[in-house]
Amino acid sequence: MARQNVPPHDERPYGFMERELAFKLMAAHALVDHEYFEHLRRDPETAAAELHIRLTAEDLDYLRNQVDWEHLAGNAPHIRRSLKLEMVTNSW
Repeated sequence: MARQNVPPHDERPYGFMERELAFKLMAAHALVDHEYFEHLRRDPETAAAELHIRLTAEDLDYLRNQVDWEHLAGNAPHIRRSLKLEMVTNSW
């Protein structure tokens, strides 16, 4: 019996859990890396591809039109400083 309300396999490159993990990976990378943040903001499709993530049209719409990039840009530097990334990224 076919599941109802499920798009055909070819319409989505991943399942729910994979999508959630992909967005968390992009968000975490953008949070700690200013250059990646700006790349994701300007060109989400190629920024995602750098992490081997393929976005759907809905994902691109979300990143381009729903995310409040200005608010994030204002808060991200404070978060980066608070994380003291130089202690972990340059320590090995």
